[in-house]
Amino acid sequence: MSLCSTLRTRALLAPAAAAALLTSGASAAVYQYSLSFANGFVADGQFSTKASAPASFVEKNPTITGETTGPWDFSTLTPAPYATTYLESQTLRVLQNGAVLDQSTTVLDGVCSDRFLYLNFSDLGTPAIAALDFSTVRPSATSYYFVSNGSNPSGNTVAFGSTGYNLFLFDVATSQGTFIGTATSLTVTAVPAPGACALLALAGARKRRPRRPV
Repeated sequence: MSLCSTLRTRALLAPAAAAALLTSGASAAVYQYSLSFANGFVADGQFSTKASAPASFVEKNPTITGETTGPWDFSTLTPAPYATTYLESQTLRVLQNGAVLDQSTTVLDGVCSDRFLYLNFSDLGTPAIAALDFSTVRPSATSYYFVSNGSNPSGNTVAFGSTGYNLFLFDVATSQGTFIGTATSLTVTAVPAPGACALLALAGARKRRPRRPV
């Protein structure tokens, strides 16, 4: 399958601003993730889970098939937007040498605007991502970035996890993707709830408070 046919035209439907991520509906947990690439490229963002989400889950387009056994079939995927099962929100930004190149929120209030969203996630003690396909797709975009370990550097779909986390710039007009690089590292961490942060700050303030003279 060619790069042109395999690197697909994703749904360009209205995602909210990335700043809306932390103000969307109630969630069970919030996580930050970051992938580093050569030449100063970084892809990072946050996602939050629904209160009903289990510790381990796979979030994906409801009709995706073959994603763990070989080249996955995207020809009959449910069009975006569609309701997510476990994710409440998700945002991605791409930077080079600290400058933001693009960013978008593709899941907001449990609704996904990215036809190709995929996340295999576990928080059984330590947060870990086994597979993902995230993008900066948004309305009227002429191009956008996506990172996936279900598309190899040639742009062909492969079983998730059988290739590295590869970053692409996708041109909507030509349906062509440009391979940028394979991630040299991936990190994912849980973000403490606001209440927990406040308690930690209060505890720190109490520890630093000088004793009154007797």
